[in-house]
Parts: sequence; structure tokens; C-alpha cells
Amino acid sequence: MSAQKKNKTPDLSSRQAEMEGARLFGRHVSRTKGRLLLAVTLVCCALPVILGLRLWGEIPEIVETGLIGADGKDDSLPRAAVVFALPGLMCVLDLLAHYQLLVNQRRMTVPKPYVRLVGRWGFPIISVLFCGGMMLQSAGRAWDLSFVAPCVLGLLLLLLGSHMWDCPRDSRVSLGFALAGRPGADWDGVHHLTGGAWLAAGLLAIAGTMAGVPWVAAVCGGAALIVPAACVVRQR
Repeated sequence: MSAQKKNKTPDLSSRQAEMEGARLFGRHVSRTKGRLLLAVTLVCCALPVILGLRLWGEIPEIVETGLIGADGKDDSLPRAAVVFALPGLMCVLDLLAHYQLLVNQRRMTVPKPYVRLVGRWGFPIISVLFCGGMMLQSAGRAWDLSFVAPCVLGLLLLLLGSHMWDCPRDSRVSLGFALAGRPGADWDGVHHLTGGAWLAAGLLAIAGTMAGVPWVAAVCGGAALIVPAACVVRQR
């Protein structure tokens, strides 16, 4: 009996430690936010298709990838695969990452290291920067700052919007400094609206860049500053 009790005690303590680690690393979100982030990240993964359609005539029918296959030849891809299949693959992988995080959340277990590394935003970032860059280079265009900067701005707005949407009151990154001294302020309402606006602005900034209208990113960046300011001013 004593041996069984000793065996149960480490199991219980290890399970408690695992649950605590799950709270820390498990990226726990509410069901509503989980669905919102899934929709936003899937749209983000698919946005490079806009760039591919815009450059369709400039992308060769067979795109050299620079990867050498087992036969010693370049593993080239057809144009349709570069434009549609690669972003589609990112969408599928993003869906799998969200599902795995949901499973870990329900079981209160720590996600595997590679799942923690990718998280909910790894594949959208890869799709926007890598797939978009591959399409540009295939079309003979430069993967330069005029493309990267507005895309990075859009991705930052998405990350900040995701955080702000249900920002806790003890968070260091919040609008708490602006709401200080306003006892009647609606913390949840202000951060909900700000987070939603930043998520929308991030998607529009990236979509505008893919469509060849980079100034949209500047407008979205300005709007991202105006919306929270307007929300705070309306609080009493």
C-alpha cells in the first residue's frame, strides 16, 4: 500500500505541473476568440493568391524552385501550384495547428515544442512573406522593402489585435494607461473594439500590398491609431 501511495504522489504532482505548464504555454483562448483567430489566420494565409493573380502573366508556366530532387534535376513547380497550392498548403497547416492547440487546451497538456514554435501565427507569416516573396521573384520582381515593410506592418497589427481583443487588466501591453483616471471606462468594450479594428486593418494592409496598392498599409496604420484614441475619448 505504501508503495502505491508513493507512486500516486509523483503522478499527481507531475500532472499538476503539466497543467500549470499548459496554462503558461498552451495559448488558452475562449471559444469565440479561437474561431475568430482561425478565420483571420486562414484569410491571411490565402492573401498571397491576390498577388499571384496580379502577376499571373509575368510568372512563367514552370517555376524553378532551386531545390534539387533525387534525380539531380530541379524540382520545378507549375505556375498554378505556386499561386494556389502553396497558400492552400499554408491554410491546411494553419488549420492543423489550431486543431492541435485546441486539443492541448481541452486536455490541459503542454503542446509539443514545434507546435509552440508555430503557434497560431507561424503559417500566416510564412505564407505572406515566403509565398508572396516566391511569387515576386518568379515574376522577376524584387522582394524589397516596398513589399516587406507594409506586410510586416500588417502582421504586427494582426498580432497586436489578437492580444488586444481580450486583453487582461494586468497586461503590460494594453490601453490601461489611457483609461487611467476614468472609473466608468468599459475596459472590455474598448479593447474588444480596438482589437477588432486592428485585426481588420492588418488584413487590409496585407491585401492592399498584395494588390499592388501599398499606400493602403499607411492608411490602415493611421486608422489603427485613431480608433483606440476615439474609443478612449468617449469613455468617462
